Amino acid sequence: MAVRPVVLLIEPHADHLERARQYLEEDCAKTFDVIALQTFDEARKKLQQLQDKRQPVAVALVRHSQDEQALRDFLVYGKDLFSGMKVILYADEANPRFAVEAKKGGLVDSTVDGAWDAPEVALAPILRDVLRMWETHAAKADVVKVYGDQWLPRCHDVKDLLARHRVPYRWIDLEKNQDEDAPPSPRVVFPDGRTLDDPTDEDLAQVLGFSISPESTFYDLVIVGGGPAGLAAAVYAASEGLRTVIVEKDVPGGQAGASALIENYLGFPDGLSGAELASRAVTQAQKFGTEILLTKHAAELRDDQGYRVIRLDDDTEIVSHAVLLATGVAYRKFEADGAERLTGKGVYYGAAAAEAARFRDQEVCLLGSGNSAAQAALLLARYVRKLTIITIDPSLETTMSRYLVDRIHALQNVALLPQTSVAEVKGADHVEVVVIENLETRERREIETPALFVWIGAKPRTDWVGDTLVRDEQGFILTGRDLKPGQLRSYEDGRSPYLLESSMAGVFVAGDVRHGSVKRVGSAVGEGAMAVQFIHQYLRER
Repeated sequence: MAVRPVVLLIEPHADHLERARQYLEEDCAKTFDVIALQTFDEARKKLQQLQDKRQPVAVALVRHSQDEQALRDFLVYGKDLFSGMKVILYADEANPRFAVEAKKGGLVDSTVDGAWDAPEVALAPILRDVLRMWETHAAKADVVKVYGDQWLPRCHDVKDLLARHRVPYRWIDLEKNQDEDAPPSPRVVFPDGRTLDDPTDEDLAQVLGFSISPESTFYDLVIVGGGPAGLAAAVYAASEGLRTVIVEKDVPGGQAGASALIENYLGFPDGLSGAELASRAVTQAQKFGTEILLTKHAAELRDDQGYRVIRLDDDTEIVSHAVLLATGVAYRKFEADGAERLTGKGVYYGAAAAEAARFRDQEVCLLGSGNSAAQAALLLARYVRKLTIITIDPSLETTMSRYLVDRIHALQNVALLPQTSVAEVKGADHVEVVVIENLETRERREIETPALFVWIGAKPRTDWVGDTLVRDEQGFILTGRDLKPGQLRSYEDGRSPYLLESSMAGVFVAGDVRHGSVKRVGSAVGEGAMAVQFIHQYLRER
């Protein structure tokens, strides 16, 4: 008989305990065992028994206690025993200070006020969402194994792809685990026994269940780019009956998908990782019938007798009534000597989630600024002995939100080098030394480190568009009122472009790739949703 996961309730008040137990059994008992206890001591003993039986705990619902030290000790104990256990902290009146600190420390995942007054309203949405995410990860509980050379760039690429798809994996460094029958590097072994040697992104996408070729040659809407703007547009377009396909070269989520934690996105007061946001959005888009095509990128856009044609990099062509470009931006490479040669060998762009744990108790550097760099710094600081932040700005406040600056300054293992750049990266087979230069004094010195994480801004992914669409000097695509009458193509009856419409009629633009856009996740989502309304108007005209 399969072992059933547990929903654990800790409720000291007898009347609430019985009411809560009944609600949880009605709501969860088909899939989970519900265990209700009154004290932390009882709960500790029960957790140990469950651990001995290897019965997993999916979620613990815990009432806030006035004895906050006892509460904290229990949460630490529970998380140590069951690292995948989610904690929902509730109270009739929540204690914001304790809850915020517990969330920062990873001890609490969600908070609820008045959980048992009207659980169907207050608790149910949060609980079901937590359980759904737990079940998604439980299906991947037998983790993927990745064998390889830690300094081989392709090994880094594979780990980064799995991390951003939220696929748990165990890294086996062949240098530290020498074996006469050592597999090729990288080798990826899946729980069902499938083995991929030096897999391409297409190989991995197929095993992970994504499409790599379109199911049709014609769609109502082709969305190029699977970041927040593209995913939001897909949800609204597909839910409103448009046959929709997303074309995404990389992993859905865009640059936001690489963010360690997004805390200022409306509706998620606890914050969520970029990968989690992308995973939720992909599930939502697919629920409405959106097709997601991975490992392919658009190579050409053209007008064909009123239809819009996207040619992919493998020469496959997709025809549609309308196109939405939401290609976002790519990490900007920096030009220091040695940087290109050592990319993937200690120089990493936006890869904190995939590589942070590997540099536990070591000293690493981060080059850059902005909120994404700040979130990467906070993640790295959990693992490394010392993190040195190198920025050309005079202070972090220049480009980071205040709440992130305050957190970074509070960390004891973070050093800041303002008005400083990286002049050179040295190392034979991997990064060994970073040469920094003070921009005021021009003084140079060396920092010994095995890793340099880079977040120095981005450029739009629009080179493939060429002269087909009007772009600004930086490559961002002009839309709406930024276009002049002489720049418009395929427009009939003297119509002016809609707000998010490009110089080619029927081709819309949303998110960071658009000239004048606000570079925020919330803004990208809003533009993606708004673009669908303009697309409907365009289709009605046709």
